[in-house]
Amino acid sequence: MEDTMHRTAACTLFIAALLFAITGNTHLLQAAENPAKQYRETLAVMQMLYGIEVRAAHRFQIFSDRAVEEGHGNIAHLFKAISISEHIHASHFKELIESVGERTATIDLSSIRAGSTDENLRYSATTELSEINSQYPRYIERISPEGHARALEYLRFAWEAEKHHRRLIDEMPNGAARFFDRLLAPFEAGESRYYVNQNCGTTVTKLPKQECPVCRMPVETYIEVPRP
Repeated sequence: MEDTMHRTAACTLFIAALLFAITGNTHLLQAAENPAKQYRETLAVMQMLYGIEVRAAHRFQIFSDRAVEEGHGNIAHLFKAISISEHIHASHFKELIESVGERTATIDLSSIRAGSTDENLRYSATTELSEINSQYPRYIERISPEGHARALEYLRFAWEAEKHHRRLIDEMPNGAARFFDRLLAPFEAGESRYYVNQNCGTTVTKLPKQECPVCRMPVETYIEVPRP
């Protein structure tokens, strides 16, 4: 990690010198020397999203573990797939934060708990809907003026993946606890399959024919999520 940081710093200084030699613009020079200052809002949003995604990945994993305990194999499979997707987004945000010479914060996961599988499904639907409808548009609006192309791309990946998560969760039966097992029976009769794109985190039940509909990478960038 230290070698990578040194190489990044050296590259940044070279770019700064080149910009100054070409343009004589001291503002460009200062921005290249201190990208964390240039992308202050972007970095703040990336730090916040990193924490959100780390917690989400952990939450969906323990939701998956709870579903296994309660004998809901297909729902456990879905939760595991979403956890992997959230982990990919967290990795993106971590990489971007470190690319400007900053460190990610330590995320406290001790308060995250799992309820019953029915409760976890309803919580997931509410949370995912909130992120889709309000949070991501605000994040995009906040960082757009700074024009960090990779940050905007990672944010778009995460937003589109949340939409897929929402649709998958909406397909799950949920309702009053006393009816949950009865509602779930037809769904559990089948064998679930989930695929996650390793580039953008998009989660699907059937592979696209040629490329990912979100990041346009080849279908080979998907992996099948093993059943828990």
